[in-house]
Amino acid sequence: MAPTGKVVVIGAGLTGLSAAVRLRARGVGVTVLESSSQPGGPVRSEHDGGFLVEHGPNSMMTTDASVADFLQSLGLESDIVEPQAKKRFLVRKGRPLALPLGPTSALTTPLFSLAGKLRVLAEPFVTRGAADDESLASFVARRLGPEALHYAVEPFVAGIYAGDPEKLSARWAFPKLWSLEREHGSLIRGALGKKRGIHRPKMISFRNGMGDLPRRLAEQLGPDLHCGVRVENVEQAGKKWTVAWSRAGAAHRETADAVVSTIPAFSVPELPWPQNLRGSLEFLRGIVYPPVTVVALGFRRADVAHPLDGFGMLVPEVEKRRILGAIFSSSLFPGRAPRDHVLLTVFVGGERQPRLARLGDDALEHDILADLRDLLGVRGAPVFRHVIRWPRAIPQYNLGYGGINSSLEKLEAANPGLHFVGNYRGGIAAGQCIQNGLRLAEETGARIT
Repeated sequence: MAPTGKVVVIGAGLTGLSAAVRLRARGVGVTVLESSSQPGGPVRSEHDGGFLVEHGPNSMMTTDASVADFLQSLGLESDIVEPQAKKRFLVRKGRPLALPLGPTSALTTPLFSLAGKLRVLAEPFVTRGAADDESLASFVARRLGPEALHYAVEPFVAGIYAGDPEKLSARWAFPKLWSLEREHGSLIRGALGKKRGIHRPKMISFRNGMGDLPRRLAEQLGPDLHCGVRVENVEQAGKKWTVAWSRAGAAHRETADAVVSTIPAFSVPELPWPQNLRGSLEFLRGIVYPPVTVVALGFRRADVAHPLDGFGMLVPEVEKRRILGAIFSSSLFPGRAPRDHVLLTVFVGGERQPRLARLGDDALEHDILADLRDLLGVRGAPVFRHVIRWPRAIPQYNLGYGGINSSLEKLEAANPGLHFVGNYRGGIAAGQCIQNGLRLAEETGARIT
């Protein structure tokens, strides 16, 4: 059956790939243009010396049934692996302590003082906030108290966004949390009263790492995916869009019903848009992307005193350490390290300490090892090291983000067929990117077929 309609997708990260695959399934013709040599964006897995290193996310959550169904449709079900460890550690007073896994352990955990626990239990009696937007730090301190902010939420935010809760918007960075207060007047009452759906969210990865996902998506697209591309021009003529692009000296031209940009926000203004659009996209440069450096370190199992019996550890800012946290990669999923060895994936920088993300490899290892010796009882030098640098890592949904979202909506309304989507809009997690790509494909496909 001949395709009905045509869409050009610029960018082959998870959002763009997922949107393109779903569009094709709806019978829409697609062309995906990617500037780098391979698809997937930061989602990349690399085998090196028996270790499996993740360049970007180490796992993903299937928080929505549509994402789980999509993975199944790709034939990836047999490659899915689930966590082998459940415990998560949080550092307090120089010791990694396990986060409580239930109500009883929440009452007895040494992570929080008695006053801190009582303050959390008083949350249902806190008055609902009146502001349209509020920093996450203010929101959490108001509802749960300062101890919950410093020893739970701040390190959690560092682990997800590499961000600063004083700058992040509670409404836009954590919309579900914001909605609980707005709809129920209390986080605790809202969580207890929330109806459970049929789909249960799961954390997953894949046998050969997260890179299996973009590889499979790319296979589905075949010759409709073009890497190593330079977009030369984007034009609008009536209800149609034309994209001129080149690769290896050969020029191409595509006419489409819609153009979907899925590249990072800071790259969007740099594309050769129609003259009337160029100045109006400059506001996207205002989205902050702090630097994050990922350091994968392999050790002999005998050289690490800690049992590493968990997902990993997060380090609160008040602990004054150099690292944001570490994932116990070889404990989390199988096949991440050779026998009798362990792999730790350590994160440095972010909004907390951007300068540290820019240190040279040797200085970075020196600083990281100092923390790992204290916190995990690491002895000796690592037998393996792999450094991945992201000078602009994760978009920050900071205060004022609502204005950015509004501006994007107005641009799309004024330019039918033009869409902006990516991890700077609708959520930064891998599962959210897939979900947003699928949603966009359904909406766009319904309009042009």
